[in-house]
Amino acid sequence: MEKHDIFPPRGSDFGSGGVAPITDQELIPFPPSNTFHHDPHTEEDSLCIQGTLGDLFPVTSSSSSLDASLSVEDLVRIAASKFVGSHWNYAMPSIVADITLSDEQSESVELTGLLLEACQSVDIRRFDAARTLLEQCHWRSSPVGNPIQRLVFYYSQALRTRIERETGRIVAGEVAKEQSFEFYKAVMNPSVQSAEFHRRMPFSQVAQFAGMQVIVEHVEGARRIHVVDLALRNGQQWTILMQALAARSKRRRVRFFKITAVATLGKHAIEQTGERLVSFAESLGVPCNFEVVVVPDLAQLSRDHIRVEAGYVVAVYADYMVNTLTKPPDRLDSLIRVVQSLNPRVMVVGEVEGNMNSPVFVDRFVESLFYASAFFDCMEECMGRDESMRKYGEAMLFGESSKIILANEGRERIVRNMKVDVWRTYFRRMGMVEKEMSRSSVYHADLVAKKLPCWAPCTVKKDGKGLVIGWKGTQINSVTAWGFK
Repeated sequence: MEKHDIFPPRGSDFGSGGVAPITDQELIPFPPSNTFHHDPHTEEDSLCIQGTLGDLFPVTSSSSSLDASLSVEDLVRIAASKFVGSHWNYAMPSIVADITLSDEQSESVELTGLLLEACQSVDIRRFDAARTLLEQCHWRSSPVGNPIQRLVFYYSQALRTRIERETGRIVAGEVAKEQSFEFYKAVMNPSVQSAEFHRRMPFSQVAQFAGMQVIVEHVEGARRIHVVDLALRNGQQWTILMQALAARSKRRRVRFFKITAVATLGKHAIEQTGERLVSFAESLGVPCNFEVVVVPDLAQLSRDHIRVEAGYVVAVYADYMVNTLTKPPDRLDSLIRVVQSLNPRVMVVGEVEGNMNSPVFVDRFVESLFYASAFFDCMEECMGRDESMRKYGEAMLFGESSKIILANEGRERIVRNMKVDVWRTYFRRMGMVEKEMSRSSVYHADLVAKKLPCWAPCTVKKDGKGLVIGWKGTQINSVTAWGFK
C-alpha cells in the first residue's frame, strides 16, 4: 500500500494568486443559558452580563508582571474582570490584580471596558447612554490601530447597527439582506486578496491539509474521482489533493479527476478559478475537468444539478458554509439529502468552533468578542499592523459577520456558529456517521501548524473522532469527516 502523503514538492505554485500550500426556535434547541436574566426592560437586567462574564480566567499568558506578551484575549479578559468588579463589587482574581500593564495595555483595557458598558446599555435598551459610549469608542478606536482598537472599531459598528434596528431607524429585513449579500460576496468570491489572507493564517492551512488528507485516504485506489465543493472560494485546497494524486505510482495513476463547484454567486470568478485549477492539474499530469453549478440558494440544490458518472468515487467538501443554512432548518436538511444521494465515500466538514448561536444577545456578544480577540491576536502576530491583507481579513471576517451575529435576530441572523458537538448531534439525526480522522491527518495538520515561527501558538487536538484547531488555548476551527448509513 502506498504511503499517504499530501505534502507537495517545494516550490510548487498555483497561478498568480500565490496560493500554493506552504512548505493551508434554533437548528438544534440551544441549551439553557446559566446566565441570570431578568425582565428585559428592568434595571436589574444588567446582571445578565455579570453571569456571562463570570468564567474569565486564567489568562493565557504565564507572566503576571509587566508583560508585553499578554495576548489580545488576555487584555479582553482583564477588561471584563474589571468591568464585573466595578459594577458588582466582584473581587478580581489575584492573577489580574497583580498584573502591571504598560500604558498601551492600560488604554486597551479601558477601551474594552467602554465597549462592554455599551453592550450592557444596548441590552437593557438604554440607547442614548449606549450611543454616548459608542461615540467614545469611535474616537478611540480605529481599523488601523492596535488589535484592541481594531476589535472595538468593528464591534462598535455592530452595536450601532443593532441600536438602529431596535429603534426602527433601519428596516431590519432590508438591512439583513444587504448584510447577507456583502458577507457572501466577501467570503465566498475568489480573489487574490482572499487567497493571500488564508495562505498567511494557520487555521485555513491546517484545516485544509487535514481535510485533504481525509479525502486522500477515502479515495485510495480509485482511478476516477469526483469531488463536490460546496464553498470553493480560491480552490487552493484542491491543489493539495492534486499533488497527492500526482504522486501515486504509474499503475495507480488517476485517469479522471472532476471538480464540481456549487455556488450562489460569482460564476465568472469561479470559472476563472476552475481554469487555473485545470491548468495546475494538467501540469502535474492529472486529467481534470471542472464544472460550476450556480443556484439561487444552496437549499435549492437538487440531485439533478450534479452529474456523477458511473465508476466515479465521490467526496464532498463543505468548508465554513453549513453555519449559514440553519434558518429555517429544512434548508440544511435539503442540502444534506442531496449530498446523501451522491453516495459519497466521505464528506469533510470544516466549521468555526464557536458558541455564538445563543438566543440571548449578551451571551452572543461576549462569546463572539472572546473568539474575535483570539483571531485578532493571530492576525497581529502573522501579519502585523500595516498590511493590507490584515485589514482585508478583519473587515471581511468581522466587519460584516459581527453585524449579522449581533445586530440581527430570528431568521435574519444567517450566520450561526456552533460548537462541533452541536453539529454532531445534527448530522447524526440526519443519518450520518462520523468517521475517525486518522493519525496521518493529525500528523499532517500538526506539521503544517509548525511550518512558520509565527504559527507556533496554533494548536491541533483530537476532539472525539475529529480535530479542533486553536490559538493560545482558544478553539477556532473544527474539522470532521462523515459518511452515511
